[in-house]
Formats: sequence, structure tokens, C-alpha cells
Amino acid sequence: MTPDKISLLMEETGCDKGEAELALEMCGFVVEDAVKAIPRLHKSVVVFKGKLAHSEENLFGLLLVILNVRSRSVLRSRAVLSFNPAVCSVGLEKDWFEFEKYLYGCRLWEGSLPKESLELEQAVANHLRGGGARVFEAQAQPAHAELLDILRRVLRAPALELKLVKDVLDMGQFQSLKAALPGERVAPGGARPAAAPRHDDLLILKVSLVEDPAGLPAAELRAGDLVGAHIVDNRDIAKYLAKFFGGHSDRGPLPIPVLVEAIEGQPDRLLVRVRFSAGVCGDAEVRSALRLRAERGAAAVPEKLSWWKRLFGKAKE
Repeated sequence: MTPDKISLLMEETGCDKGEAELALEMCGFVVEDAVKAIPRLHKSVVVFKGKLAHSEENLFGLLLVILNVRSRSVLRSRAVLSFNPAVCSVGLEKDWFEFEKYLYGCRLWEGSLPKESLELEQAVANHLRGGGARVFEAQAQPAHAELLDILRRVLRAPALELKLVKDVLDMGQFQSLKAALPGERVAPGGARPAAAPRHDDLLILKVSLVEDPAGLPAAELRAGDLVGAHIVDNRDIAKYLAKFFGGHSDRGPLPIPVLVEAIEGQPDRLLVRVRFSAGVCGDAEVRSALRLRAERGAAAVPEKLSWWKRLFGKAKE
């Protein structure tokens, strides 16, 4: 086994020396085959699929969390909240791809709460990315307790119940489906669909922001403000996601409430980035003087519960 092959494999895959040696031995010292084998060496991807229910308020939902416990990173954080109990009819034995596809579909159902669903999944992702999360221990009981605590705190619902199932995958198994869009399954080892361009696993859509003559000037927008956005991207993936994120009426698509993530640009023109979900953003180019429909400081409080108060008239203690 030559040191050059070990060094090359470590450089190409980011693995350590022991992993490189093992992969080369498994693949007859053929570097190209060893590169493909590296993701299969360790079962480092942990998937948590959950159903949540708050019977007192007839609130139901689904939760999907996918972690790389080795790098302690969040690969997926998805959630849907609804007044429709049928969302919980999906079996937790489904693989994560089918479960996520079903979860996205539930956002189109009558009784779904798309804005609140996004708030919940962002709260879970922010907590897990904050460091020190016990869920990375990949043990079922600590993970269940921690995720349930997050959900109860965000929803202010002490009686909330959570059923959770854990799956463990190697990175190769996850990557074989990772590039697939909802509704487009990719066979293990298959090519990435051309309709899903990605940059650092972040999909950026072209959007337009809702104008309002009495609204806030674009130059005064700040990260965390809530604005209304229309997806105007012509790509197939954009049209597909627009149906999931946005509502519809007899007059056409409704604006999607989203949080401003960043603002860049020159004094007269700005590029505004908004966040739809953990893996999907939108960019809009606007004039600085343009007035927009916006709510100031919508994300200023970590446990923002204004939607819960609007729905039920009081915060749960």
C-alpha cells in the first residue's frame, strides 16, 4: 500500500488515515473504487421520524430530523403542523425520503399551517445547531426527550405527545437519495437530476417581494423582518416548491410569508435574501426606495409565539 494512494484518498474524501487504508484494502488498492467506498464505511447518519399530537387543541404534525452524528451537523430539519389528524396516518417505518415527500404533501392539505410549520422546523434546526444537543448522541431516549422538550417549549404545549422512530444509515445510503427532489426517486448510485442545481446543498430561488405604498422602505429592512414573497423562478424545481410553500386562491397564488435573512447591495438597489426553509432561500432585487409589506422584528424573540396567540387567543403556560 503506497503512501501516495493513502494521501490522495485522504485529500479527495477528507477521511483519516485509518479509513483510507481500510477502503484501499477493501477495493484492491484501486483509488477510484476506494473513493466510492469511503461513504459506506461508517453509519454516521441518524434519521428521526416523528408524529406529534396535541389533542386538547386538535393540533397534529410530523417531524423529520436527519443528523450526521460524526460531524455533528444537521442535514435535514422538516416539520408540518395541521388541524387535520390525517397527517399522522403515515407509517413511521417509511424511509426518510418517502416520509419527507409525504410531509411536504401535507402542507397542501386543508387545515395545514405552512408559516407555523416553517417556524417550528427552524426552531428545531437552530437548537440543534446551537451546540451541546444531546440528540447527537444518537440514543433513542435522550433524543426523544430533547426533541419533545423543544416542541413543547416552542408550542407552549406541555401536553404535546411525540412518537419517534430512529433509523441509522451510512453516508452513501443518504447521498443516494439526497439529490432527489420530492416525487423524484433516484436509485442508489444514480446521477443527480439536472433539474435540481445545488450550491453547498442550498437551493436559491428567484423571488419578488410584495409592495405596499404604506409599507417599509426596502432600505430600512433588517434581518429577521417578515415580508411577503412570490416565487417567480421558471425552473421546474421552483414551480414545484412554490406549490408547497405558497397558498392559492381563485385569483392566483398568494404571497408566502418569509423571514429576511440578509440584505446586500448599493445605495439605490438592494439584494434581499429570504429564507423559506432550512435548505431553500430566495433572492429578490429591489430599489432601495421601494416600499414593501413588512413586519418589523418578526424573529427578534427566539420563542416567537404570536401565531399561537392569534390562533388560540392566549399563550399556553
